[in-house]
Amino acid sequence: MTDELDRQIVAALIRNGRAPYRLIAEVLGQQERTVSRRANKMLASGLLRVQSFPSPTALARVDLYMLRVDVEPALMDAVASWLAGREQTHWISSLAGSSSCAVEVFLPQEQVNEFLYEQLARVEGVRDFSLNPVFEYYRTVSGWRPDILSTEQYEQLSPAEDPRFVTGYSSSAPAVLDDSQRKLITLLRDNGRLTIEEMASGLGVSKTTASRKIESLINDGVLFVRAVLDPADIGYPVEGLVTVEVDISDVDRVGRYLADLPSTRWAVNVAGRLQIQSAVRNLAELYTTVREISALKGVNSVDLSLFTKIYKRSTIAYQQGKLPALQASGDTRFVSVLGPRQ
Repeated sequence: MTDELDRQIVAALIRNGRAPYRLIAEVLGQQERTVSRRANKMLASGLLRVQSFPSPTALARVDLYMLRVDVEPALMDAVASWLAGREQTHWISSLAGSSSCAVEVFLPQEQVNEFLYEQLARVEGVRDFSLNPVFEYYRTVSGWRPDILSTEQYEQLSPAEDPRFVTGYSSSAPAVLDDSQRKLITLLRDNGRLTIEEMASGLGVSKTTASRKIESLINDGVLFVRAVLDPADIGYPVEGLVTVEVDISDVDRVGRYLADLPSTRWAVNVAGRLQIQSAVRNLAELYTTVREISALKGVNSVDLSLFTKIYKRSTIAYQQGKLPALQASGDTRFVSVLGPRQ
């Protein structure tokens, strides 16, 4: 990242991927043309992208799990790359604390056995695995607030996210989408900052209709639009998975506290244990974070494992350790998550 203003622009787009440059400029106290020029330069370079991500639990009957796979060390790349190629996985990282990788995966209940024992178990290099349900999200990556902007600035850009959207559909019927909504989700998959005019043209509808459709999808938690990048690019090169054992009566209180830490990219309740992905500037800052968590009332233990390599982030599989260049318009990698036409 070039300088502090670039980092501020990226932080704004993490908070609200569709925030008008006019609003970002107002929040940052800059001129709109300066913000627009810098943001477009980063987007064109591939350093930053803004994309849409439909919530699988809102669109199909699937459940969210955290998967830990123990791997033969020499075959980590092969196993993690195989996992990254599965459409059911959204995020994958190898861990330094053990020869294993951590995976976020969405699966229908009836496919769990097939995925684990008929597919994953047969991959060369897999030694063991464990799959645990995610009971609740306290923060998603869309809610990450790196301490680049103030709380007030983040609130000006967008209200705080409601992470319950991610797991809140498990007990209700999936959303029913019409053809134009499905097409809109696909259009925004390549470029989350399409203008209303471009969306209207792509859908063959009026600008008012296009605007109403995207607002409905976002407000209902069906669609997330956010910046995707490596935290290292904005000054947070140290990432790790922190697992917190908590008294059952304190899970929600501690979970909300962890979610509010500036270093927390996401925070979840995994089968009664809390897990967070932490991104910080250096190991000293990570040590301070772990000590702070350990001192919380109700916390019994804290386990940390640094990420050694990212294989997939926000549904995007890495290529040679980096986010790949954007696909040409019409990419359909995520269409299957939209579920059957209804």
